[in-house]
Amino acid sequence: CISECSNSSDTENDNENENGDNEVQPHCHITLKCTREIAGFNGLGEAVRRLDFRSSVRDGRRFNYVCALLRLLVTGRGITSLPGGAQRLLLQMLEEVATYVSDSQQNINVLRGLVQQLRALLNQENQKCWGKPLGSQSLWAEHVQTIQRIQDIASQIEIREPGPNIRPKLHDLPEECVREIILRITDYKDLEASASAWSLMAALISEQRVWRELSHFHFTKQQIDVILEKMCLQDTKERHRNWQAIYHALRKMYGVREELQYAEILAFCRLCRCLFWPSAGHPCIVDQCPDFRQRVQDAGNSNSNETQPVPPAKFLQYFSLGEEGDGEADPASTKYAPIASKGMAAAPVIIPSVAKHTSTLIFLHGLGDTGHGWATSMGALRTPDMKVICPTATPMPVTMNGGFRLNSWFDLKSISISDPEDEEGIKRATRTVHELIQSEIKAGIASNRIMLGGFSQGGALALYAGLTFVEPLAGIMALSCWLPMHKRFPGDRKCPETVPILQCHGDCDPIVFYKFGQLSSSVLKSFMQKSHFQTYEGLGHSACDAELADMKNFIASNVPRQ
Repeated sequence: CISECSNSSDTENDNENENGDNEVQPHCHITLKCTREIAGFNGLGEAVRRLDFRSSVRDGRRFNYVCALLRLLVTGRGITSLPGGAQRLLLQMLEEVATYVSDSQQNINVLRGLVQQLRALLNQENQKCWGKPLGSQSLWAEHVQTIQRIQDIASQIEIREPGPNIRPKLHDLPEECVREIILRITDYKDLEASASAWSLMAALISEQRVWRELSHFHFTKQQIDVILEKMCLQDTKERHRNWQAIYHALRKMYGVREELQYAEILAFCRLCRCLFWPSAGHPCIVDQCPDFRQRVQDAGNSNSNETQPVPPAKFLQYFSLGEEGDGEADPASTKYAPIASKGMAAAPVIIPSVAKHTSTLIFLHGLGDTGHGWATSMGALRTPDMKVICPTATPMPVTMNGGFRLNSWFDLKSISISDPEDEEGIKRATRTVHELIQSEIKAGIASNRIMLGGFSQGGALALYAGLTFVEPLAGIMALSCWLPMHKRFPGDRKCPETVPILQCHGDCDPIVFYKFGQLSSSVLKSFMQKSHFQTYEGLGHSACDAELADMKNFIASNVPRQ
């Protein structure tokens, strides 16, 4: 789960750094072995700021690590799976990478790879939801401008040969100096590519000494012995003629350890549970409490593994963006936690309340989106005692989308008044939403302090699920949507007729036509006493600031802070 960093934490950092004497090395504490709800305290944006990733782009030791992390974020679940603030921060870092590469004339291939991935991302997002990107249109327009600037920087880079007065050049160095440079290259691909740059370089790279050193750097003696025996190379002279083949055999069998591919890699301290850059260090609990290490040893834990490297993929696991980690949840704290069901692709994104938890907002995304796409916006609307839950629908073939699989609450054949609907799918998704509501009630939250909302297809499901829930909810917020199975109402209604409903719709919506929203409103007002329809002039199939402000007022009015 992802949550934006709090202002208070940034203020604390600023106060710490006002005094040069009290300046603290960049580090970030991580919550481990916790429920998915508590995992929301691990904010990606906060970690990136605290670890000073943007400045690290210009640190030659950290550049490749940061770029590998950016590559995973862009090509994994995509930028749109992150909160808005984290999306901006990610693209700012990518722009910083482009600027640094342009200034330094180095790592151009890394930048080109990132630019290609950004182009693929643009195409992918623009094809969603029938050619319209999802979520905030203004935010996406801002992202497109940033990506265009990055592409412009990359296209204008020209490798300039050093001037004639700059000495020495690589060609001028003695052969032994060039050999020493080659012996410090740890990536075999760089070795093979450099062989094509210069005949002397090719001759040096063909030397078996280079491949012997590379083998001993990446692999243990036991691993090398296994390969030597397998290749029948016990004879010393025969072995020395085959180190390049030995290296590739080792690489194929054992793989190259990821932490050795970077000049510097983030580390995790097992004692104080924080991430830090080894070259900068961190204010460890051992330094503040000298007898702490002795207590660890007395407990039977070895201090030989006090720190461990954190590859980029592992780093993302701390924010529920990578593969599942090895953390163990506390059974007592997960007793009533929402779980992933058949209607959800994964556990919901959860933003905990700031104050004591007394109310909950459950918000459902639209077709093809994820819970992450709305988490930040909904977190900004909540009251201090309100928890936000943003589930993600399971991918399924969608008829309206040519049968292609999208995150969808139910199948959509079309958005029309007369066409048939996926009644079975709607009822199945409704049961999923009711399970989420019931889990909050079991956790001690009264039903009349649980707000339900959604956008587009999610708004349609919110309406149907809210109207068919027996106990009174605090309210229903339905954005740019319609009332599913409208002919079955008011017969299917189970909720009290006094449940407040805020229906929001843009009059220029090209996806869910404005008239569908109006017709749905007419049906709702025929049997619900507090149904309100709000129009937003010029708004398409998205949300706007005025709409979010109305939603915030609706929440404050119907779920006042206790």
